[in-house]
Amino acid sequence: MLPTAMVAFGILGLVLGSSWCWMGTVVFLCLAACDPFLGVDHSRREKSMPVLANTILYFQIIPVFCLWIVFAWRMNAGAEFMTLIDFVGATISVAFMTALGGLPAAHEMFHRSSTSGKFIGSVLSTFFASSYASLAHNHIHHIETDTLNDTETPYRGENVYHFVVRAAARQHRESWRIELTRLDRLGLSFWHPTNTILQGLIQYAALQGLFFSIAGFRGMLMLMCVSLLGLFILEIFSYLQHYGLVRVPGSPIEKRHAWNHLTPISRALTFEITAHSHHHIDPAVPYYELPPVIDAPQMPSAITCFVAALIPPVWHRYIGRPKVQMWDENFANAAELKLAAEANLKAGWPESLTPALA
Repeated sequence: MLPTAMVAFGILGLVLGSSWCWMGTVVFLCLAACDPFLGVDHSRREKSMPVLANTILYFQIIPVFCLWIVFAWRMNAGAEFMTLIDFVGATISVAFMTALGGLPAAHEMFHRSSTSGKFIGSVLSTFFASSYASLAHNHIHHIETDTLNDTETPYRGENVYHFVVRAAARQHRESWRIELTRLDRLGLSFWHPTNTILQGLIQYAALQGLFFSIAGFRGMLMLMCVSLLGLFILEIFSYLQHYGLVRVPGSPIEKRHAWNHLTPISRALTFEITAHSHHHIDPAVPYYELPPVIDAPQMPSAITCFVAALIPPVWHRYIGRPKVQMWDENFANAAELKLAAEANLKAGWPESLTPALA
């Protein structure tokens, strides 16, 4: 329930108004400061109550909706005493709280077979104008993981800001291509009600209309700002989970092809998606059954990495490059070492980072 608690802080900050609108962001930064000091968490989750675990997952839509209702109110009737800094705080906090409260749950839903789960996942993703991003995620990322064809694998040396723009644009473009190809194969037009892209556009237009009815053009502008920032946050987590990794296209996806962030708060806040190695081995495994793979590539706290990635020199010097070098030395096979050497060359990294081929 930690994601719900985070959203509750965001709601409280919006209700109190003024500088309290920053509460959600401040709480996130406090967790980022604490998580690395709590040590690693290699424990397996109890699987005796799967009904409760699934209920908590579906429940996430309630606090997220409450957050956005209060946000809409704050942008209208509650905006009288708000300064520009307060509006910025509200935007950042809502984006963070929606990302933490909704995106991990939405990701889990995208890998479920139930129609209701997929629908709720698309609704949660609508706040970030990416309800159909699951198309590229499922049909490209989980097949092309760590290759140049992947939509969610950052290059070595690539800073997070460049990656976010590149990945977001490519995921949307590839999702459109996948869905339009499906419709064409079935002989259906773009306007057919089963068009996932069309459904997503209608959902976001409805959300925009709701905000306009409550807070006018200012509400619509704030909604777009939150959507863009939320999409930025989403892509940063993708950046952290596959940074610099390489794989020969078509080769088996193994536990070494994803970074794990096995710290207590990171695991709890993300519905275990930071136990990422096994998720790529079998994406259908429910979050509460994902094992923390100890002998797979490890990163520090996901929250700490998130903050560090925002400062590229800090990320590359203290986390990104040392971890990638460790991966080359301990996990890469001969074919991957060749790809790693090419990637290091493109990144401008010293050739000595890549171990010599046997």
